[in-house]
Amino acid sequence: MSTEAVIQEYFDLAREGRLPPDFDRWDLADERGWTVAHEAAKYGHLPAGFQHWDLATNSKWWRDRLSGRVWLSDTGCGWTVAHEAAEHGHLPKGFDHWDWATKSGWTVAHSAAIGGCLPDGFDHWDWSDKLFGWTVAHAAAEHGHLPKGFNRWDLADKYLGWTVAHSAAKGGCLPDGFDHWDWATTKKDGYTGYTVAHVAAEHGHLPKGFNRWDLRDRTGRTVAHAAAERGPLPEGFDQWDLKDGERRSVAYVADLHGNLPEEVLIKLYGARYVLNKNDIKDDKDDDIPF
Repeated sequence: MSTEAVIQEYFDLAREGRLPPDFDRWDLADERGWTVAHEAAKYGHLPAGFQHWDLATNSKWWRDRLSGRVWLSDTGCGWTVAHEAAEHGHLPKGFDHWDWATKSGWTVAHSAAIGGCLPDGFDHWDWSDKLFGWTVAHAAAEHGHLPKGFNRWDLADKYLGWTVAHSAAKGGCLPDGFDHWDWATTKKDGYTGYTVAHVAAEHGHLPKGFNRWDLRDRTGRTVAHAAAERGPLPEGFDQWDLKDGERRSVAYVADLHGNLPEEVLIKLYGARYVLNKNDIKDDKDDDIPF
C-alpha cells in the first residue's frame, strides 16, 4: 500500500473516531502538512492527554475561513491542531496557548471565538490578523459568542472599517438597547457608508421598534431597501415611496423580491395595477408607478 493510501486510511479512522488506543503517529501528514491529528481534532476524536497541539500545516493553498474561497496565500501556513480543535469547539479545559498564530496572524483565539470555546475572563479581544485586521471580537461576534457585558463594539478592521458591531449585527448578538446603528464602513468603494443597520436588516436582525429606515450607504441604498430584499417589512411600515440611489422605491424592491403585501400594492397603486402588474417587463420602465 502506498504512503498516500496509508495516510488516507488513518484520516478515515481519525474522522470516525476509530484509531487504536495506542495510536501514536499523529504527525503523519499529506502534502499540505495536514496531519492525522488535524483530522481527529476536527471531529473531536483526539484522546485525553493529547500533547501535540502545535503540529502545523505548511501549505499556502488554503480555504479562506470567511469567504470559503480557496486561494494561494500564507493563511494556511502554521494552522495548528489547536486551531482546528478550537474552531470546532473541541479544545480541552486548561488549554492556554491562545496566541499561537498562523503566518497570517490568525490566532487559536480567533478559532476558539468561532467555535465558542474561549475561557471565561478572556480579554484579548483586539488581537487581529495581518491580512485584514480582523479581531478575535469580530470572529466571536459573527458567530454569536461574545460574553455578556462586552462593550468594545467600535473595534474596527483595517480594511473596510468594519466594526465588531457590524459582525454582531450579522450574527444577531447585539445587546438590547444598542443605538449606534449609523456606524458605517469607511473604505472608498461600494462598502462606504455600509451601516450596522444595513447588516442587521440583511440578516433579519433588526430589533422591534427600529425606525431609522432612511439611513443610506454610499450608493444611496437605505436600510429599508435592505430589509425589503430580505423579507416582509414590519406591520405599520409607511415609507414605501423612499427612493434609493437608482430611484427605486422600497415598494418596488419589496415587490421584486416577493415581500410586498398585496393589500399594500392595492392601497398604493390600485387594484387595476395589481391585476396587470405582470405586464411590467423592465425595472427601468418609466411607466412603473414606483
